[in-house]
Amino acid sequence: MSDGVEIGAVLVRPLSKGTFPGILEYLPYRRLNFVQKVVSEKNYNHRWHGPAWFAQRGYAVIIFDVRGTGNSGGFTKDIYSERERTDAYEVVEWIANQTWCNGKVGMWGMSYGGVVQWQTAVKKPPQLKTLVMGSSNTDIYLDWTNPGGSIRPYMFDSFSPMMTAYNFSPPDCNIVGKLWEKLWKERLEKNEPWGISFIKNILQGNYWQDRSLEPDYGRIQIPVLFWCGWGDCYHTPILRAFSKLKVPKKIIMGPWGHYWPEEALPGPRIDFRYEMLNWYDHWLKEIDNDIMKQPQVSLFIRKYKKPSAHMYLEEPGFWRSENEWPPKRNINTPFYFHSKGELSSIHPMNEDESNDKYVYNPSVGITTGIFWGGGIMPWAMPVDQRYDEALSLNYTSPPLDENVEITGNPLAILYVASSAKTAYFHVKISDVAKDGTSKWLTDGGMLGTHRKSHSDPDALIPKKIFELKISLKYVSYIIAKGHRLRISISSADFQNAWPTGDPAINSLYRDKKYPSHIVLPVTPDQDSALPSPNFKPSPRGPATIEEVPKDTKYEIKHDFVKDKVIVKLKRDGFARAAEGLAESTYTVSPKNPSKTEINARFIYNVPNQEKVFVVESKENLRSDKKFYHFNSYVRVTVGDETFFERKWKNKIPRKLS
Repeated sequence: MSDGVEIGAVLVRPLSKGTFPGILEYLPYRRLNFVQKVVSEKNYNHRWHGPAWFAQRGYAVIIFDVRGTGNSGGFTKDIYSERERTDAYEVVEWIANQTWCNGKVGMWGMSYGGVVQWQTAVKKPPQLKTLVMGSSNTDIYLDWTNPGGSIRPYMFDSFSPMMTAYNFSPPDCNIVGKLWEKLWKERLEKNEPWGISFIKNILQGNYWQDRSLEPDYGRIQIPVLFWCGWGDCYHTPILRAFSKLKVPKKIIMGPWGHYWPEEALPGPRIDFRYEMLNWYDHWLKEIDNDIMKQPQVSLFIRKYKKPSAHMYLEEPGFWRSENEWPPKRNINTPFYFHSKGELSSIHPMNEDESNDKYVYNPSVGITTGIFWGGGIMPWAMPVDQRYDEALSLNYTSPPLDENVEITGNPLAILYVASSAKTAYFHVKISDVAKDGTSKWLTDGGMLGTHRKSHSDPDALIPKKIFELKISLKYVSYIIAKGHRLRISISSADFQNAWPTGDPAINSLYRDKKYPSHIVLPVTPDQDSALPSPNFKPSPRGPATIEEVPKDTKYEIKHDFVKDKVIVKLKRDGFARAAEGLAESTYTVSPKNPSKTEINARFIYNVPNQEKVFVVESKENLRSDKKFYHFNSYVRVTVGDETFFERKWKNKIPRKLS
């Protein structure tokens, strides 16, 4: 790089003579030695086999490790640094100037590998011509680290301890050779746990905005092929970005979780390679195919299936083409909350400030699961919601006279009050089957103190009514005839939002002056049906039960004697990154919600070294009424002896959370 740091990379390119477009991906997950030279169709995994498959079709694929991670030099103190983004610009230039490149470069990636595509594209390297954008956020703060303004527990029970262990691990001596000790020495001296920056930036501000695409989508000026799935954590920001970009674009929204489509759960899987190939051929090789003549949007519309703690092998539903997102024919329909838990399209007319009260219970959210499974995917999916509904306000429609499709962005408009100065409000939509089973469809939440701003919280005035608008995650689902629609209101989503610290009695108002309601995007049939999407099936075939990890632990206990609700997670191996053993315990006190705590550790046995190194991280995040306390520890052992260890301690004000 321009500052002298060497970046570790893998290049897979055609053996034949000629010039070829480049495709770039970069990550911090220590994956370089996983890339395969030979493509396995039966066990196809795009992360390992994709580079060779595309090289066979005339592309040069380059994957590099973020500086300070994996097999790259330098150091890293926090996620998505400015220097890291500059590296990406320089690598694009380097690729385009190689004798084997035709001067055009594209990118691909999902999750971290998607976010960095936005960050690279806004720098506008002239040789970067297109993006293939999967499963990623556009507002890092609201879409990932702090949805609704609350800390996402996943950041500290899974992601931060994993990255601490990885980022203090040595490079692979089989890749970097004798340099590995020198590179590692700098890493041990200068790297810091990424979790420190997460806890120091619990408000929206320059730190996150500088790294995010939101709100200025106009900075993206090259074509984008989007893909994601309804079982993924980022389907909402992907669809939001698609709707806001003013460039040539297409999107495929399947049923999938946080996977590439060939290996995804739930199915139906598709062979996404050919969708990418047609896209790259058009934009990087100037081949006049029909990719831009097809409808812009391919949606998978979901239907009812009894909920399961792990992702379905196959999701019921069907594919449909659309010309835009959201569909222009949508009818935004309000459903109002009434007495006796009734839900209807009739505006309330009573003028007596009618309200329903409920006690804040920070453990509500047991049945919601961990959004997209967090660090133990495909486990921790939403189950029957009735356990949590017993601790929530619920408003339920009569049985539907016909099928009702909702495809778009639900919006809740609540008029609420709290006895506390801080409170969180959560809205959930469920499909209630004829047998009473309540299936989670989508939800959303927000700290009441963030109702005006996520950067400058404003304390609640106890018992004063205020309006709160909560945008729920996007959805596409058909509620069947005879089923009922249910809206649940609570003040916790404890597996996905850190509990607020003050006990509270909260009120929801539902009268003429304060008509709390939800607006649903009701989607009529198309006037003239577009041709259905036609995808090749995945080379792996349909998903099988053997693909669901068996060594994963997901356990929730309610200890009534000690007044604790405890979530225990454990997994060994991680398909999206290098392997490791992850364990965490997350404890919430229903009577004293300020006392919430996560204890997590990650153990990584470093492969392919001259010696056997074990890198262990231990991290603890706990809260009291005034502060968050974050402690991080890393230790490297050689055999039974400690080679390196270091500790960090941080104490951060809660800032009205």
